[in-house]
Amino acid sequence: MTELDSDTSISTANRTGAAQAAAWLACGWSRFRREPEFWIGMTLLYFGIALLLKRIPFMGDFVLVLITPLLLAGALRAARASVARGTRAAPGRRLEALLLRPLRALFQAFGEQEKLLAHALVCVLTLGFVILVSIPEFLITGGSVLSGLVGGGLAGPLRPALLIGIGVVAVLYLLLAMALYYLVPLVEFGGRPPLAAAVESFRACARNAVPLTLFSLPFIVANALIASAFSIAHWLGYALTFSLGLVALPVFVLGLYCSYRDLYETQPNAEFGMRNKIFSPQRAQSTQREAK
Repeated sequence: MTELDSDTSISTANRTGAAQAAAWLACGWSRFRREPEFWIGMTLLYFGIALLLKRIPFMGDFVLVLITPLLLAGALRAARASVARGTRAAPGRRLEALLLRPLRALFQAFGEQEKLLAHALVCVLTLGFVILVSIPEFLITGGSVLSGLVGGGLAGPLRPALLIGIGVVAVLYLLLAMALYYLVPLVEFGGRPPLAAAVESFRACARNAVPLTLFSLPFIVANALIASAFSIAHWLGYALTFSLGLVALPVFVLGLYCSYRDLYETQPNAEFGMRNKIFSPQRAQSTQREAK
């Protein structure tokens, strides 16, 4: 049985947008439940790296943005291996499950020489996009959209202008999210050049706006709750991060992989007839080898 045959629950045939989104969420949740310690351990490592980098003034956030695509590539490879395996991993020592295996998986993309240039270009492209959006956000809100809303700027006479500015920033973030959504998996698994992958990601999000919006909505809400908690009290933000975030982030990554596999690696149908065009014969053979 191949990797694609092993999970028929995410087939797109005759499915509404809401049903597709629910299927991707269910797929991500079921994969998380198979190896919760592994995925929680990987998420803890990422949160630890993020917290350390954020303590570096000004540059920390940009360094985190720069390396996150490589870390995401490692997580997506782990998701592919989990799907190919198709069964619950054998229980092992707690240190192995929570630290050693997640550590190797999270950083596995850093050591691959064959894709070093592509990975570097993805990181630079992602950082460039984020900087382009951050500049108008800083000029409009003086920090972030959330700080502009929470900081009391809506109470003064500039309220309409600030609302318009926040709307503009929100649109820019939406465009950024569309370009980045499938950027890493298209480069990692589809063999696409980074810029072409960003364009294809944008088009895929536009074509599948309803299911992707519904799929992303729970994680957007979770992120907003965590950000709001930090604006109230740091201890509350950390409490939500290391409780809600430990589950939401890996389920999102696994669901993202499920949606990518659904949209790009299943048999084409009337709605997604372009799928097979983005894969070369070499990529197809590689996918078959990974599925065995």
